[in-house]
Amino acid sequence: HIPYVITEHWSRYLPHNNSYQGNLRQKLTEKVLFLPAWYPNRNDSMIGLFVQRHAIAVNKFADVTVLAVVSDVNMESTYEVETNSDLGFAEIIIYTKKHQSSSQFINTLVNAYRYISAHIAGWSILEKTDKLPDINHVHILTRAGVMALYFKIRYHIPYVITEHWSRYLPHNNSYQGNLRQKLTEKVLKHSKGITTVSLALKKGMNAVGLKKDPWHIIPNVVDTKMFQLDGIRQKGNKIRFSHISCFEEQSKNMSGILRAAKNLKKQGHDFELVMIGDGPDWKQTKDYATELGLADCVTFTGVLENQDLVDEMSQCQFSVLFSNYETFAIVIPENLSLGIPVIATSAGGIPEVLPSEFGILVPPKDEKALTDALIDMMNHHQDYDSEAMRNYVDENYSYMEVGHRFFEMYKESLSNPDIL
Repeated sequence: HIPYVITEHWSRYLPHNNSYQGNLRQKLTEKVLFLPAWYPNRNDSMIGLFVQRHAIAVNKFADVTVLAVVSDVNMESTYEVETNSDLGFAEIIIYTKKHQSSSQFINTLVNAYRYISAHIAGWSILEKTDKLPDINHVHILTRAGVMALYFKIRYHIPYVITEHWSRYLPHNNSYQGNLRQKLTEKVLKHSKGITTVSLALKKGMNAVGLKKDPWHIIPNVVDTKMFQLDGIRQKGNKIRFSHISCFEEQSKNMSGILRAAKNLKKQGHDFELVMIGDGPDWKQTKDYATELGLADCVTFTGVLENQDLVDEMSQCQFSVLFSNYETFAIVIPENLSLGIPVIATSAGGIPEVLPSEFGILVPPKDEKALTDALIDMMNHHQDYDSEAMRNYVDENYSYMEVGHRFFEMYKESLSNPDIL
């Protein structure tokens, strides 16, 4: 806690010199508050991880704080506050006790009140710590957007929105309810702009009547320092390939991957499928693999994080994703960052993320096409250019690239003040 003063001599700020350049050097003095609907927390370290990575990216150009409110059914007290600054910016996570009674109406009212109260309490923390924002950044509509709209009305703080959720896509189609739709439209209308992680998600939102100008496509982030291109370490003589997901059958179609794997086994191929992750349908998927007679060639690792995840991925020759719908699929560029080609479906935003020279696209639910692609990749995985894959990820999905794009959006938003 040692104070300091500054003396400047350099002429770089003068018009005829004009060498004060570089986005990182000119880091925004503006404060940005992230208001996410999903964020990693003590109950789930994976949920909203992509939002946390966006915060890391933006923090390279601005002063970021995250205020996340998480409902917890197992709490004894009504509210609990956790703060953390390990990532170089303040994370304020406020837990609220989830109210459960026989009346759904009462539950909704009480939980909504606690959600709003937690945000107001969080705002007080920002006031006391000199972290009041110049702009708010909503991640995932709708409820976090309602709070941003409230802060705009109450404190005249503008906000932007980033949407990740697949609920607007035709094959998901869970954007329902008149109140939700009206609130979403109002939140979007009064924002300074919106980004989606893919053009496919933008088109899905446009199709249900959600439109806004400006609208930018800014992707998710790959931690390129963690997902390093160090060469693929083969484990034994078998071909190994991975599937990495949240194990939710409706969207990820793990059962289709297993049936394709059964086809490979019937045809005499020697392989190991490594299924990484956890989720609501994990046990069902594991049981189905046993039912299909695949226990000797399919491995379930559970959730792997950080270097454990990288090590397991790096011991595979390729990865497979057989999704029915996706807004982005971060596991694709993460594999490419390691120099590993990918088989995936042409669903949603996947074709935007996976160039044809780095993998194979198959139609959703087409198990014959998937089987053929698996055989092709088993024979030709070594023909893909690992260096080119890595360069592609560096140029499009790094912290600096994504952070800079948000930086430009904030500048645009703050240069055009408006009145609600």
